Amino acid sequence: MEKQRVLPLKSSFKCHLLEEGFANEAVKEEMLQQSSSFNIDVNPRLMLSSEQLVEILITSGVGRYLEFAAIERTYVHFQPSALGVKHPEEGACFDTVWDVPCSKKDVFQSKLLGMVEKRQLMKFLQFVADYGETHILHEDVTTKNERTLALGRALKRPQNKASQTDEDAEIAAYLDRPFQELLEKHFKLSTKLQQVVVYCVGLASFPAAKNQISARDGLAAVYRYVASIGRFTGTAFLAPLYGISELAQSFCRLSAVYGGLYVLCASVDRFVLDTEKGEVSGVHCSDGGVLRAKHIVTSGSYVDCFRLTDDEEKTERAHGRTLRGVFVLKASLREGMARIIIVIPPEDTEFKNPFAVQVVQLDVGSYACPKGYFLAHVSMPLPAEWFDQTVKQRELLRSVIRRLILSSETDLQQKHGKQTKADAKATLHEAPTNTLEEMTASDVEEVEAPDITTNPPSKPAWSDRIAWRAMFSTDHLVSGGTCDISASTKRRDLPTNVWVCETCMSEPDDKLDPVDLLNTPDDGASPLEIHLESVTANARAIFEALCPGEPFLPKSASAEQAEQEEQDSEEDAVLRAAQKLAQQTKLNDEPFSTCVADTLESEGNANRELRTKDEEVGKVNKLNTIDSREES
Repeated sequence: MEKQRVLPLKSSFKCHLLEEGFANEAVKEEMLQQSSSFNIDVNPRLMLSSEQLVEILITSGVGRYLEFAAIERTYVHFQPSALGVKHPEEGACFDTVWDVPCSKKDVFQSKLLGMVEKRQLMKFLQFVADYGETHILHEDVTTKNERTLALGRALKRPQNKASQTDEDAEIAAYLDRPFQELLEKHFKLSTKLQQVVVYCVGLASFPAAKNQISARDGLAAVYRYVASIGRFTGTAFLAPLYGISELAQSFCRLSAVYGGLYVLCASVDRFVLDTEKGEVSGVHCSDGGVLRAKHIVTSGSYVDCFRLTDDEEKTERAHGRTLRGVFVLKASLREGMARIIIVIPPEDTEFKNPFAVQVVQLDVGSYACPKGYFLAHVSMPLPAEWFDQTVKQRELLRSVIRRLILSSETDLQQKHGKQTKADAKATLHEAPTNTLEEMTASDVEEVEAPDITTNPPSKPAWSDRIAWRAMFSTDHLVSGGTCDISASTKRRDLPTNVWVCETCMSEPDDKLDPVDLLNTPDDGASPLEIHLESVTANARAIFEALCPGEPFLPKSASAEQAEQEEQDSEEDAVLRAAQKLAQQTKLNDEPFSTCVADTLESEGNANRELRTKDEEVGKVNKLNTIDSREES
């Protein structure tokens, strides 16, 4: 029996192209001349300001190789029927995109929510902030409050007390239940608010009918988002300049500093499997060289190359798919905004989307496209029953981008209409010859709403806003409901020294009730993750398996020095505040009688000093008198 076996390198993931093309030949020629200015991610990702990867970039020093641009706003799409408009006029244009309120200012300025919903959302966000500090960051509330007071700061809210045991007990009963059950039954949030929290703040993408996230994980996701707001900018997301691949190259630079080697112009051709040990012993390169390796770290697209048996059915891996649309636009999807996120909750009445649709728009500020263009990524996980329905996939992407473009045009028209009315009112106030009573109704109508029927402006079609489009679906590895690396390796029948980089995009099955398990598909598309939190956890788990006991990306010397200076500064501030407080306490605690006695004693001493001086002056005068008599 052969001890070695050759495993050809072959990707089991495919890109299924649906449609691609330019608006016209002139646009094609113009864009090709600027092709080097486009940086289009096949799998676009953003970063939350509070996620673990950001901390690693800061402490390890990798962040000095990177630059970021802030995402300016998050929006949500709602049909008029979801907002209480029962029968919108047929053919009427309406704006279906609304700001997602996250901060206190946004909540109270929101036109999407009513007064009751605003109070409910504020109460929920305040709870999440307190819950995250005590149950996720595991900060002791009493110690935190004492430190805050010592620095002369007021407590954030009266809820920041260690006596919140009753509410904690109520929440604990929901932690292993579906997240939406907690929002509906405990916080009494409306359906609209639940969708905002789950899909826009929690960034989930699964259908509401299939509870694939627990309340524990939902609260953690919302806290990550809330904690990200205001850390670096007023919003939660950061976009790496030049695309998400810059993250990988920055870590490669750090690896090179510590002795990492890179072989250029020699791509991997095949692997050598030691059948006795069940390990990959070497890597064949395209230049004929063979590299010996103790461990192999690969992406999920090459998992099928490493099967240990020829049994196709036994080693078949479940693949999910993600539907993607990339659109180069001539104008932004929201007037005055360049980098935005738009979320469409699942099961929209117009799109019939089974999962949430996430739209990310970037601009020249993130170096994703040249000036004058905007790059829009549209993404949605595909259910298994949609895999072969290419027409349905294409129509979904078309209808989504069409609706968003029409909404942006309506928004622009509404803003322009308000400005026109304001200018008309200003004209009325400035007219000195005619009073409002002297003007006829037709005059007022003519000033306030000028007739445009005689000369209607030419309205371009919505498709004219699209300079280039590409619609496709890509395969991805279904995580199977666990992020445990060793369990993942055993389940996939891989060699013992092969480790798979994958994004865990579904919740562990053991957290769900049997009823919920029936609603969780085993081979369907996993929920889409737009940030990199689980990617970081996956990388850490692989490193700990390869190098047990070693620190994962330890702090750089500059980071340790900055942290020590910050700690010393805070300790000095606490010490100064404590000394000042002690002095004030000492003065306030002195008894009144002691103060009076001290005052009387000081006055007596002063009187005695005055009498002594008078006596000395008298003696001097007496001596002078005697001397003058003797001289006479």
